[in-house]
Amino acid sequence: MSEQRIQRTVVWLDAALLARIDGWLEEDNCKNRSEFISKALRFYMGYLATEDTSEYLSRALVDTLRGTLADNENRLRTLLFKLCVEVNMMGHTVAAHFRADPVNRRELRAYAVDEVLRTNGKISFDDALDLQRQVYPDR
Repeated sequence: MSEQRIQRTVVWLDAALLARIDGWLEEDNCKNRSEFISKALRFYMGYLATEDTSEYLSRALVDTLRGTLADNENRLRTLLFKLCVEVNMMGHTVAAHFRADPVNRRELRAYAVDEVLRTNGKISFDDALDLQRQVYPDR
């Protein structure tokens, strides 16, 4: 580890602030006021920069946020997989049973976009099949 060059400087602080620093020295595992003030300045500069949030966010908070993001990522991955399965089933079913020309496909796409918007995407193959059986009962 490279040796850091420490420079002496004079800082004027309120007596009450010094008393508060002294009260936190042991809690923060600091050997002296200089170490405490250095940590406090790094924290504050990280806060100002906001590019290096690890300087001022607690490790527990960072770990919690990472865990939450990982949970959301896993949930989204599962939902997307289910959606792909439904779309695949529908695509193969439609392709196997119908010979649609490009005009009909465009109309179907417009209908599908409208339905997804209306239902917030909450439609399944079974729902679509039930609807088709109501519209075309003889099929």
